[in-house]
Amino acid sequence: MSSLKSHFTLILALISILFSIFLFKTFSQILYKYKQNIIDNYSIVIVSTKQLSPNDVDNLGTLKQININNELKKLKQKYPNIDFSNITLPYFYKLKLNTLPSPKELENIKNELLNKPFIKKVMTKSSAQTKIYNLLMLLEIITKTFMYLIGILGFLLILKQLEVWKLLHNERMYIMELFGAPFWFRGAALFKIAFIDSLISLIITFILIIFVTNLTIFQKVINDLGINYQIDYLKDFGLLFVISFIISFISSILVVIGKK
Repeated sequence: MSSLKSHFTLILALISILFSIFLFKTFSQILYKYKQNIIDNYSIVIVSTKQLSPNDVDNLGTLKQININNELKKLKQKYPNIDFSNITLPYFYKLKLNTLPSPKELENIKNELLNKPFIKKVMTKSSAQTKIYNLLMLLEIITKTFMYLIGILGFLLILKQLEVWKLLHNERMYIMELFGAPFWFRGAALFKIAFIDSLISLIITFILIIFVTNLTIFQKVINDLGINYQIDYLKDFGLLFVISFIISFISSILVVIGKK
């Protein structure tokens, strides 16, 4: 019964750690792609009295002039009595930023641009950008906190399992040491248990991962975010495989070393 309980403890601990690592990795990649999507589609509109170069906007991002010919044609059609040839129109530019700024950083960028005498107006989507930024930061904090909490709980479960294994195998390993058995031979039984438990944990975790990632709600969230995200199951399996066996074998080694 104690042996079965120790197996269950390690398997549960490994599943919780492996699944939390996968969730954190997945959410981090989704957030990164979503941020990049926002950066690619977010721009600041600048109205200037002269033609601008990247140096004029302190190389904050990619500067692209807006073609206003179509809008000018519409105005000429709407107001045929106005001679637009005598009107000097300003230059309009889109500034695509290199990074997603915080609301405070966005305000600083706006003030910095307006301090230049040839820039007359700077238009930003500050309200929408602030909401998106705050939501992304909140999601990032939640995913990190979740991973740390699950990691700590999993670690505590592994410590509990180590105590059980010490009680179960302490006498046998001590007798083997008296007869001069090498380190790897004394811990062979534990290494075997670690291998089996790691394999079981990995299989259960991956079944859970496949189930969760194929849920309709998961796919809907990805589609609603407007990003192209595909899970590389083979790569994730390899990563979790390595992590699982490292954790279980380190715990086995600690038991063998600290048997006394």
